Amino acid sequence: YQMFSSVIFAAIGVLGAGYCFILSAVAINNGPKCYTDSGWKYPFENGNYLSNHTLWDDCQSPENIIPWNLTLFSLLLVMSGIQLVLCGIQVVNGLLGTLCGDCKCCGCCG
Repeated sequence: YQMFSSVIFAAIGVLGAGYCFILSAVAINNGPKCYTDSGWKYPFENGNYLSNHTLWDDCQSPENIIPWNLTLFSLLLVMSGIQLVLCGIQVVNGLLGTLCGDCKCCGCCG
């Protein structure tokens, strides 16, 4: 029962990490909300600001919001990717532990 509950919790971790990964990728693509000549809006919704740094001048406030946004969501993207891998490994480990138990059935312990 303990190994199966480990699978459930690891699967929840996979779902959470997947959500964070997708959210971070979308946030990097859309860019930050900032104050422009026409008010508060998302001026980079199509992702064109990543390759064209001259567009960064469109954001007047808050100061340095674009590097801050990129740093935050890039770190979240990397960390959620690592979490996806680790939780995926734990799901496999828990499933093997649940199905094989003490390894007498599949001979995987040598």
